[in-house]
This record gives sequence, C-alpha cells and structure tokens, in this order.
Amino acid sequence: MNSIQRALIKKDVKEITSSKQIFIPMIIVPLVFTLIVPIILFLAVYFSPDETKMINDMKSIVEKLPSDLKNLQPKKLMITVAINYAFPSLFLLIPLMASSVIGASSFVGEKEHKTLETLLYTPISTEELFSAKIVGVFIPSYIVTLISFVIFGIVINIGGFRYFGELIFPNIKWLMLIFYISPGVTMLGLTFTVLVSAKSNNFQESQQISGLIVLPFIFLMVGQLSGLFLLTDLSLVIIGTVIFIIDYIIIKIISRRFVPEKLI
Repeated sequence: MNSIQRALIKKDVKEITSSKQIFIPMIIVPLVFTLIVPIILFLAVYFSPDETKMINDMKSIVEKLPSDLKNLQPKKLMITVAINYAFPSLFLLIPLMASSVIGASSFVGEKEHKTLETLLYTPISTEELFSAKIVGVFIPSYIVTLISFVIFGIVINIGGFRYFGELIFPNIKWLMLIFYISPGVTMLGLTFTVLVSAKSNNFQESQQISGLIVLPFIFLMVGQLSGLFLLTDLSLVIIGTVIFIIDYIIIKIISRRFVPEKLI
C-alpha cells in the first residue's frame, strides 16, 4: 500500500468520525441491538407470568434444538434460544448497517465535495483508489462491530448470571460470528455500497439503494425466529466461506470495471 492510499484512508476515516450524518446512525442502531434488545429479553423473562406458554410459542424452534438444551429450565431455555439462535442473525445487521452507511458516503462524498476528479488525476490507479476506499470503510465498520460485541457480551453476562450462575458469553458460535462471519459480511456490504455510491448522485440515493443488501440477512433472521432452520457451527463455517468467496469475486470484478469516465 503506497503513501497516497494511506493518506486517502486516513482522510476517509477522519471524515466519517466528524460527520454527524454518518456517525450518529452508526452509533444509535448498534446500541439498540446490543443494549436495549437484550435488556428487553431479560425483562420479558423476569416478568413472564406463564413460562410454559412462552415455550409453547417457540415450539417450532425448541423441537430442532439439541437434546441437552431441551432439558433446561424454561427461563434458561428462553435465554439460550434468544442468545444462540435469534440474536446472531440480528447482530449481523450491525456490520451490514455500518458498512452501508459509511460506504454509501464513500464515492458520493467525493462527488459532492468536488474532489473525485482531483483524486483521479493523482498518480494512483483506479484499482488502488478502490482498494483504499474499501479499507477506509472496513476499518471503522469493523471497529463498530467489535465495540457492539463487547457491549452485547457485558449485558448478556450480567443478565444471564442471575439464571446460570456463570458467564455464558461468548461461546464458540459467537466467536465464529464475530471473527469469521462479521468481517466477511462487512466486506460484502461495503463492496456493494461502494459500487452503488460510485454510480449515485447523492448520499441519500446511495444509502437507499445499498440498503437492499440487508434483505438476505432479514430472511436469515426470519428463518431462525420461525424455526424454519437453525444456524449450527458447521453452517456458520459454510456461510462464512461462501461470503468470503463472493467478496473476492465482487472485488475483482468491480476493481477491473471501474474506469475514470464511469466514476465521474
């Protein structure tokens, strides 16, 4: 990575952290997912008047659980199902959202500030420019994901200690999610949004179109909550590998097709 790319990455990170239009939603949404939603879960479990009814409502999920989990006490079972099968797919929306918001402003920001043409006249190839933009979006997006993971873990362990008498987070599934799946999802979201932002005229248009990338992950979340299927450790490995392969293919295709005339 040359000095121009490093300077461009530093510039993008600085602009991201100083822009309220980008920074505020990038902070508020993860806080809702990692702080408010888990608190609601523990309040619902604590004040639940009829635990049996709630378990019956989750019957489609419970039937697919491993036998050792089915024998847990109702409240422990509710917490375990939520943490290991409902929240993971919900958590993946954080790296997607962060990379979408940040990536949507990437090239559009250069257009709106009339700096894109200047960048294209610098001694840097279009592929190098694209790579710098990717890294400049990936770093803050993944940092947001890691911070969200820590906050989520603290809330889960505090709330879960009352029922389990020990720390229950993170487990293998969540470690795979944060260190294997999340980087791939972040890369997938930002490559798509950077592509969209390069062809959009303003930030709002770019953000709206790039939001379509969340649809497959919403389907994943609905599938989990409905009991249609459950994410296992093996399925996470497969999903992560497929995502990284898709990332590699998209980056190669986009970097080759990006030419100055189309960017302008």
